Amino acid sequence: MKRRKGTGSTSSSKRTLVSSAMKATSHPTRELILRELKEGPRSTLELEDVTRENRYNLYHHLGVLEEAHLVTSSVGTGRRKVFELLSPKRPGVAFLVLDGKDTEEARALRKVLEVLQAEMEEAIPHAAQIRRAKMIFYYPWSNED
Repeated sequence: MKRRKGTGSTSSSKRTLVSSAMKATSHPTRELILRELKEGPRSTLELEDVTRENRYNLYHHLGVLEEAHLVTSSVGTGRRKVFELLSPKRPGVAFLVLDGKDTEEARALRKVLEVLQAEMEEAIPHAAQIRRAKMIFYYPWSNED
């Protein structure tokens, strides 16, 4: 696989990163974990309570999120594993989920849809019925095609 001049990775590896991150965020349990970690670090016991998943399934979901470089873990007090969102200084991509079930996110979702409707030539089909949006942001240093 050819490397692009001046970059440390191939565009294929960047697409793989985006693909794995999209896959990781698409599962409802993993999305719940990410929403919980948005509030701050959580132990596996805390995440078990929130997700209602058994430890085996929880570790599977956390492993997928770690492989996608969305979360990181450390050993906390009492040797409990603690997870938190990974916040690199220069992320390759960022994901934003706006869920209409959350009051603040619903307001933001409506505003985003209004701006898109005003700026796009084509109308967004059934925009008033949209209850959820996932957006991917690419950074100039991510070398996405």
